[in-house]
Order: sequence, then structure tokens, then C-alpha cells
Amino acid sequence: MDPVFSALSIHFSALIAREQPDKLIVGLSGGLDSVVLLHGLTHLSRSGEFALPYIEAVYVNHGLSANADDWQQFCAGLCNELDVTFTAMAVEVTPRARESLEACARDRRYEALCKHARAAKCIIVTAHHQNDQLETLLLQLKRGAGPKGLSGIPAFSQMHSVPVSRPLLPLSRTQILAYAKQNGLRWIEDESNCDESFDRNFLRHSVLPILLERWPSLGQTASRSASLCAEQQGLLDEVCDERLEGLCDKPGCISVSGLNAASPAWQRALLRRWLEINKVAMPGNRQLNQIQQMLAARPDAQPHIVLGNTQLRRYQDSLYCLDAGQQPWSFKTVGFNAQQYVTIEPLQLKLMVGKQQDNGVLCSVSVATAESRFSLSQPRLSLPVKPAGEAHHKPLKQWFKQWQVPPWERSDWLLLSDTRQPLALVGKGRLIALTATGQHQFSLQLYAL
Repeated sequence: MDPVFSALSIHFSALIAREQPDKLIVGLSGGLDSVVLLHGLTHLSRSGEFALPYIEAVYVNHGLSANADDWQQFCAGLCNELDVTFTAMAVEVTPRARESLEACARDRRYEALCKHARAAKCIIVTAHHQNDQLETLLLQLKRGAGPKGLSGIPAFSQMHSVPVSRPLLPLSRTQILAYAKQNGLRWIEDESNCDESFDRNFLRHSVLPILLERWPSLGQTASRSASLCAEQQGLLDEVCDERLEGLCDKPGCISVSGLNAASPAWQRALLRRWLEINKVAMPGNRQLNQIQQMLAARPDAQPHIVLGNTQLRRYQDSLYCLDAGQQPWSFKTVGFNAQQYVTIEPLQLKLMVGKQQDNGVLCSVSVATAESRFSLSQPRLSLPVKPAGEAHHKPLKQWFKQWQVPPWERSDWLLLSDTRQPLALVGKGRLIALTATGQHQFSLQLYAL
């Protein structure tokens, strides 16, 4: 059997039985690899060997080349010839600071594909092959990567909660080119693929030919090394996940004392896994050392470090993973009556003062009159308050310290008052009744939007 047909048959016979997708979404660029992938899939589907799901080809137009629209037309024509549904999507590629154009384009492409795939039970199929794997391993070696980076490109993974399949990974580019020539296929050449200022192109054109001439089986042996690294990384992840269960009592938060009880090597492994789970850009050695230094800081020091779009902050015995671009929010004071819902958009909550109902966080407060009017506002941290059951008034800031509310969360709390006195503090899924006087009892209820 042809190597391409063989690889596709083996890959999808197992994958379809496991995932049972409704559709395969093929990432089609118009280049050699994706043209061979789409052609092979359509012919495998029609061979009757086994039933493949519905196939759709998607071209993501980055707009980076003057030829992008012509490539889109080529892909549309190819799909018409193969009787395959074709979809084109445009994305805007604007790299962030210290992000390469190539990486940004790749991220936007996958984001677009995954967003499209979520509409149905789909699997995204890409045309990565053995030479791509070898290039990736060499780039990871250049960066000083550990086992995770040296695991290379997986045959199957999840991206943005969407399955991504790479059935051509066992095949070399030579085998893919032979299939294209044998079947008289046409494809396009992206002029940027010849630009050796990109590291991957430099490897492809100036390094790999020499290596493969000397060691023709290097692609296979490097792929085997990647599989072994992935296997070892999988075992390490299992152990880390077990240990993290006892270190993480809430999402995006990890115990400092728990980490400090581990050896430095285990600290690094646990931190990497925790950051990965929280979808944080993986730190380099220097940044990882800085995070470990945060673990040794005084509990009141409140150090922090920025990793891409995320900031890590230490407060007392916890390390927090937060959005680096998150801005303090403001809440305009609102007045309302009993039995009237008040929406708190920034917290995704709604509050009602009145009769007790089901399914809400609640507490009770005393007010002077049954017809009291209420207000919800952002309080000053210097405001003296006395929570119900406490003996003394203290500034709100001191209560927050006592309750171990991190400084960046203190502006998220609101104050409920009537016309005479503060009644309660309203936080993220939490109500704290304040000492108040009056003959009438009202129930406070907090609901998620």
C-alpha cells in the first residue's frame, strides 16, 4: 500500500473509533503537505476501506503575502476538483512584544481553526510530517528545552479544547513528494519559505539536507527520541498532578509552604506543571529561578513577576496566577428597593435584598424600616465597619488583612447600605453581614449571572 494511504488508514482507524467525530477539518494552505493530506483523505474516504467522517477544508488567510488571495483561490479550485467543502477565514496578525511574526501567525491560525471547529464535533487535521518533527527537535535543542520541549509534535493533542490530529508524522517529506508526483498534484510555494532569516527555514534548507545525507534515518530516530521524551514527560505529569491536588485549594492558586517543602528540582517540576494547567507561557530558567525566589520572600513582601499575558503574585502563603492586563474596575453607586435585582457586571453576579429564595448565597441584616431604600457602592478602605459577631469597629483594610483577602482583590468588594448605616459587604460569591440595628429583617441573596 502507498505510504500515505497506509499512514492515513492506520491513524484514522484508531482515531475515529475513539473520538467518533462528525467532521474532519483539514487545515489547507495550498502547499505540498496539505494538498497531499487533503487528496489522500478524500481518496481514502472513497476507497470504501472504512467510513471517514465528512471532510471540510479550511484556508486561513493571514494577509501577510501579496499572493494570499491567489492562494485562497487555488485552494478553492482544488476543493472544487475534489468535491470537498471549502471555507476561507481571514485573521489579523499583530505580534505582541517579543513575539515572532511566525509564532503569532501560527497562533492566530489555530485560534481561527479551533473556533470554527467548536461549532460541531470536529477534529482538526494538519499535515505535519517527519521532517517538521526533526526541525522542531533541533529548534528545541537550540533553546535548551527539557523533556517537554523535546517531546516534539504529538500525533494527537488538544488545542483550545479541540482535538488536533497529525496523521502524516510517520512520513518523510520525500515520501510525501513522491505521492504528489505519482498522483499529478499541483501545489503552491510560499515565497516566505525560502527566507532563511526564519530559523525553521534555515534548518530546512541549509542544515537538514546535510544531516539527512549523512544519516538518512535521522528523521525516524529523532522521532523515536521525541516519543520517549513524551512518554517520560507523561509519567512526570501524572506524579505532579497527584502532588498538586494537595497544594492547590482553589483555581489559579498554589501553596507556598507546600512548594517550599519540596526539593528545588520538584519545585521546578511542580511550578511548570501548575503554569501549564493555568495556560501560562512557559518560563525560561531565569524566570523560573525568579519564581523560586518569590517562594523564599517574606510573607508580607508581595513580590510579582510577569510571564507574557500573566502575572504571578505572592500574598502570604499563596502564589496567585493572574491576568497581567487586568485593570481595576469601577462600580457606579446604584440605589434600589427590596425585592429588586441589582446586576454587578464585573463580578458576574446579581444581588437581591428581600424575602429568602432558593439557590443563592445568603445572609440576614437588620434595617430600621420595612420600606428602606438600599444602595450598593465601592467603599473606602479606611471606612470603619464592624462585621456581625465582632466586638470592635476597624478600618475595612484591616478586616481584609485579617480575612487574608489579597490586595488586588480588595477593590472588587462592594458595600451595601440603607439610608442610615452599612449593612453588608458583597464579594465574589461571598456576603459578610455587618453589625446593624433595626426591627426589620431582610435576607440578602447573591446569584451568579
